[in-house]
Amino acid sequence: MEDVKILQIMPAEGWVAVYDGGDDGEMEEPLACFALVQVDYKNGDGPQTEVRGMAPDEKLMAFVEDAENFVTIRRAEESEDDDEEEDESETED
Repeated sequence: MEDVKILQIMPAEGWVAVYDGGDDGEMEEPLACFALVQVDYKNGDGPQTEVRGMAPDEKLMAFVEDAENFVTIRRAEESEDDDEEEDESETED
């Protein structure tokens, strides 16, 4: 397991974590913040700096990338824009 040290957090308003919901398709969860972290994977490469998303997990904050069904992080309006484009293309036909 890697050692993770949070160096800084920044608000993540307008960003969501996307998870694989199986038969229900993708599920989205708003991010609480982005964390600038220093990670040591203990592979001999030394510490690395990364940005990770965080969201509430019951009473704790957790890195969204650690979830088994995590897919990606994207801006919340991207999914809304995609839906609008699909609706427009359907009405043009």
